[in-house]
Amino acid sequence: MLGRIVLGMTICAGILPAQDVVVKNLAALFTGYRANILEALGKVKPEDYGFKPSSDVRTMREQFAHIADANYAICSGLKGEANPNSSPLEKKDLGRAELTKAVADSFDYCTAAMEGWSDAKFSEMVKRGTVERPKAYHAMHLLEHTGLHYGNLVTYMRMKGIVPPETERRQQAARPAPAK
Repeated sequence: MLGRIVLGMTICAGILPAQDVVVKNLAALFTGYRANILEALGKVKPEDYGFKPSSDVRTMREQFAHIADANYAICSGLKGEANPNSSPLEKKDLGRAELTKAVADSFDYCTAAMEGWSDAKFSEMVKRGTVERPKAYHAMHLLEHTGLHYGNLVTYMRMKGIVPPETERRQQAARPAPAK
C-alpha cells in the first residue's frame, strides 16, 4: 500500500512540481484517515473497548490509543521537537471522552506539524535516534501506520457487527435518492 502511495505521489510530483501536489495529497489522505478513525471511535460502544479478536493483539481501546501515541511520535520528529506525549496513552484506561480527545488532539498535532509545508521540504532530513531520513519517509510512514491500524479497527468493528465509517459513507452514496 505504501509503495502505491509513494509511486502515485512521485508521478504527480513529476507532473505538477510547482503546485505542491505531494503535500496536498498527503494532507487529503491524512484528513480522510482522521475522519475514519474519529467516526469509528463514535461508533464503537465503550463496553466494546476491551474487545480483541485474539489474546495476542491489542484491544480496541489500545488500538485507538496506539494510533494517537504513534501520531505524536512520528509528528514530533517531523516538527523537530521532543515528543509531547510523555505518558503512553495505550497503557491508560481511557473512557470515550478522554480517548476521543486524545486521538483528535494527536491528529491536530500532526496537522500542525505539516502546516506551511511544500514538496521541497520533503527532502529535509530528520534524525530519529541514530537514523537520519528525509521528512518524506516519516510523512509516508505516518500514512502507512495510520492506514494499517484503521484496517485493524475495521476488522474489529465488523466482528462486533459495526459497519465501518468509510463503508457506511460509500453505501449511503450508492443508495438511490428517494422517489418524490
